[in-house]
Amino acid sequence: MKHEIQKAGTCRIKLAVEASAAEIDPIYKQVQGIFAAKVQMPGFRRGKVPWARIEAVYGKDIQDEINHRVLRKLMEAREEAKVKMAALIDIEALKSAQGEGASATIVMDVEPEVKLPDLKKWQVKKMDAEVTEAEVADRMKEVRRLAASFREATADDMATAEDLVAIDFTSDLDATSLSDAAKPYAANTEYWVQLREDAFLPGLSEVLLGKKLGEQVALTSKYAKEFKIADLAGKKVKYSVTLKAMRKLTPADDAAVLARFGKKDMAELTASITDNLKLGKRYSEEQRATNDLIEAIDKSVKFDLPERVVEERTYDMLAMDPAKPLEQFKEDAAALRKSDAYKAAVDRASKTVRREYTLLALAAERKITLSADEVEGALTRLAQAHNMKKPDLIRRLRENGRLDDFLRAELVSKMVSTLLPECAVL
Repeated sequence: MKHEIQKAGTCRIKLAVEASAAEIDPIYKQVQGIFAAKVQMPGFRRGKVPWARIEAVYGKDIQDEINHRVLRKLMEAREEAKVKMAALIDIEALKSAQGEGASATIVMDVEPEVKLPDLKKWQVKKMDAEVTEAEVADRMKEVRRLAASFREATADDMATAEDLVAIDFTSDLDATSLSDAAKPYAANTEYWVQLREDAFLPGLSEVLLGKKLGEQVALTSKYAKEFKIADLAGKKVKYSVTLKAMRKLTPADDAAVLARFGKKDMAELTASITDNLKLGKRYSEEQRATNDLIEAIDKSVKFDLPERVVEERTYDMLAMDPAKPLEQFKEDAAALRKSDAYKAAVDRASKTVRREYTLLALAAERKITLSADEVEGALTRLAQAHNMKKPDLIRRLRENGRLDDFLRAELVSKMVSTLLPECAVL
């Protein structure tokens, strides 16, 4: 086939293709044979219906099938032209005639040329999963707190931090004017709360510390401007609080701690705490290093992107936006494109697409691919996440044209994991 490439914009070309009659005529014969074999008409045996009658009834269907197959044939010119298509934009001036050949202009976005930077630009702070003695000691305090018990207070007991108390309280709030969410803050009886800094009413813990059962105290609570309940945000409220009941926190001794967590001795418990801290720290450090690496990649690469690919990814991100901008602007596409949500999605999409092309180029340079086991594992995890059988998942991905996208995303993820040990060195 003859072809000619014309640049039509950033990462966009027009591929003008011409195919000879010798290349196209077999398509006409195939389609004619298919229709001649399957069409039935009264008075004629299957396969013996005159072609003129078939064409008179099914002419549009025949031409549509021919055009589909001719276009598929013309698209083979991409390989001859060594063009890597990123997205099909349009088909212009498709012409086809038996005995004459076919031609069309295929408008497409093509994959960008990626120039990989010096990977030293991707170096990030190395991962540190070491656990200090102080961190183990802090976690042990938390473990002892979890193993602690409570006893009923006596008349001589005074309230101390972490005790559980039941309070009656009234306030100067008008409950009739409050929302349902705010009404419990106006007045209540035998409301149980633990004496911590964040104890229910602001300042409650401070005024009750040192108090005994039956004592009454005055409290002025200052609610933050950002308080979750609008009726109370930024307000000062005067309360009268009575300490009605109390359960004293009883620290756990070693035996109680070991019984609570099922360990034979404190050495085993300490080792378990250390291992859990290391596991958590290793995970958080890996997430931190991954985020740092992604940021370093995004800062180091600059090249033009296929517009259609960025646009499709932008709308994917908008579809997942909790604010639902696609619904908000469903009647006004122009307003959507001017919105902050759209601009932010374009920025995220551009960074993501550029990063993916970069990592895929590096994978190609290093000849890194997904193994058969990695592909199977990824598909299995996705099928389980969507509660689907794997064959059904694969079929749906193929029908939606998403299978290749999914596998490319998996390869990108593999590249990030491969690069982490290499780049986390600072």
